[in-house]
Parts: sequence; structure tokens; C-alpha cells
Amino acid sequence: MTTSPPPRPPLLFLLTTAFLFSIGMSLVFPVLPFIVTQYVPEVSRQASVIGWLGAVFALLAFLSAPVMGALSDAYGRRPVLILSLLGSALGYVLFGVGGSLWILFLGRAIDGATAGGMSALFGNLADVTPEEDRGRVFGQIGAVIGAGFILGPALGGALAQVSLSAPMFVAAAVCIMNMLWGTFVLPESLAPERRQRHFDAAHLNPLSSLRAALAFPAVRRLVSVSVLFMLPFTIMQTVLALLGRDALHWGPTQLGTVFMVVGVCDIIAQGGLLPLLLRRFGERGVAQLGLAVGAVGTAGLAMLTLWPSAALVYAATICLAVGEGIFTASVNALLSNAAPADAQGRVQGGAQSFSSLAQVAGPLAAGPLYARTGGVGTFGASTGLILLALGVLVSQRGAGQTAPVADTA
Repeated sequence: MTTSPPPRPPLLFLLTTAFLFSIGMSLVFPVLPFIVTQYVPEVSRQASVIGWLGAVFALLAFLSAPVMGALSDAYGRRPVLILSLLGSALGYVLFGVGGSLWILFLGRAIDGATAGGMSALFGNLADVTPEEDRGRVFGQIGAVIGAGFILGPALGGALAQVSLSAPMFVAAAVCIMNMLWGTFVLPESLAPERRQRHFDAAHLNPLSSLRAALAFPAVRRLVSVSVLFMLPFTIMQTVLALLGRDALHWGPTQLGTVFMVVGVCDIIAQGGLLPLLLRRFGERGVAQLGLAVGAVGTAGLAMLTLWPSAALVYAATICLAVGEGIFTASVNALLSNAAPADAQGRVQGGAQSFSSLAQVAGPLAAGPLYARTGGVGTFGASTGLILLALGVLVSQRGAGQTAPVADTA
């Protein structure tokens, strides 16, 4: 007897889900400082509180992502995705209602604890997409995520004219609508016979789930490469505004255009450039190219203090954004090809978890590093990390051979 293939979920739904995920996250960016001001009047404490709100979300996402991935391997992708959307909606509602600072932290904690939706989404794609097409499909997902991050802040700023809570409530409504759509439209991609058969309380231990996700040597290396690149990218997001202010004396308007360029380049790189590069170089070659281009971008930002130039800012930012775009989609495809079918959710959840950890460590390290060494030291160190990631990836062999890797594990 032959097993029928799992039903292919509508690509439009998966693309829309990723788009709404990114919009829901980025809607809150423009109003977050003003909401925090209501509860923390001391200007000297506001930046720290905002940083800790982000760190709490990323830390809970780090702990929960492998668990959510393991749950999706055992019980299917669809219920985990729906649970994640429900948790995000609850977190946004609490943040919008507010009333005290601890309610804000509770809202971010709930959102982070259920932030496994993207790992389930990637697992869903890996279940039904042939290996040779995964890089292209992951690139499409990355492009719509970039579009959401461009539209989200603009929409959040417009809704803030109604009230500071309006972006939070709209983000919650977006999650609920997407959850209902998934309930009635999204088929389950992981057939019962392909699920993880053994699931017990140990799988609810995030450290155990992480160990299981990293049991495959090829996955360990790919995750290491991803983290080494994610750290410089989060450092850039944290201190680029400071560098532009200090080196070029730019204000919010000019700095806003730089972040808009990042989003636009992400869309172009993953939506248009990536398919061409994949046909020419394959996933591994494109991932290496992305790291090399990203290193050129951070090196350019390191030189900005010595040679202040608006053209240098935009050129370096474009390189870094394009490098990140093509690298992320390619490494996600490599990760999915490096894991067996019954471990896709666990592996994608582990990768998302370590990405969240980098998003905790990057901002916490960026401030002190920039204060001590300025742009030269901060982005010089970032360039070194990316080159180290490139060296690790170039030295890796056989990432897509899952059978011997699983035996070794």
C-alpha cells in the first residue's frame, strides 16, 4: 500500500499568514515608547524598560519555540499555528488595555511564550514542498515578511492618531481573523503516520527539545552559522540610528528612510533576486554569497565614522539587507533539507529559538559595545562574526544527507 501525499496548503494562505504575522509585530513599533512613557515617567529609565520588554519577548520565544516545534511534530502543524495566533492576540489585548507596567510585561510574555507560529509555518512548508523548491518558497515567505515590516509601522503610526491602544487592538484583530481563516482553510500537512510517535513530558522541557533539535550535526552547524549572522544584524538594528545621528547628525526622518530601505531591499532580494541566484548557485552557494555581501555591508558601516557619507550609509545598508535576505531564505531551506520528515517542526523550532536568543543578546551587547568602541569597533566586530559564519558554512559538507546524520545522533 502507498501513502497518499499530504494535502498541499494554499500558498496564498501561508503567504498571508506570514504577512499578517509581521504586520502584527511591527504595528506596535511606533507607539511602544509612548505607551511606556505612561507608566515610566523618568526619561532615564524608559529606554531600559523598552529594552527589557523586547528581551522578555525574545527570551520566552527562545524557550518556547522548540517546545512548539516538538508539539507540531507530534500533533500537527495546524493546531500549533492556531494556538500561536491566539496567544499573540491575547498578548496584544493585554498590552492595549494596560493599566500597569506588569500588565505590559505579561502581555509580551504571553506573546513570546506562544511565538512558535513561524516554526510551524516553516514546518508546514517543508512537509509539502519538494527539496528543490524550498529555497524559492522560503524566499517568497521572506519577501512578504519584509513587506509587512514596511507597512506595519506606517499603519501603526496612523492608528496612533486614534489612540495609543488602537494599534494593539488592531494587531489582535488581525491575529484573530487569521486564526479563523486558518481554522476553516488550512489543511493539516503532517499526516498521522509521519508524526513523532513518542511524546512525553520531557518534550515540554525547552532544553530537552533544543538538544533534540541539535542532535543532527548538520543542523548544529547551520544554526551556529545563522546565530553568528543574526547577532550582527540585530546589532545593526539597535545602533544604526545612533551611528547616523552621531556621524551624520541625522534626525528621525532621515533615519526612517534607512530602515525603509532595509525592508524594500529585503523584498527585492527574496522576492526577485533569490530565485535567479538559486538556479545559478543552489541553496548553499546563495547562503555563502549572502554572508559575503553582508560582511561588505558591516565593513562599510564600520568606516562611516572615519568617512561620513550618506551614500556610504545607504550602500552599506543595502548590502547588509540584501545579504540578510538571500541568506535567511537559503539557510532555512538547508535546515529543512538537513532534517528528517518527522523532525521538521523540532528543527525549525530550534532554529527560531536560537534566533530569538540572538535577538536578546544582540541589543544587550550593542549598547555597551557602541559606547566603548563607537561605530568602528561595533561594526568591525560584526564583520568578524559574519566572516566566522562564512568560514563555518564553507567548511560544512553533506548538510542535506539526513540519514547518516540521524544515525550519528
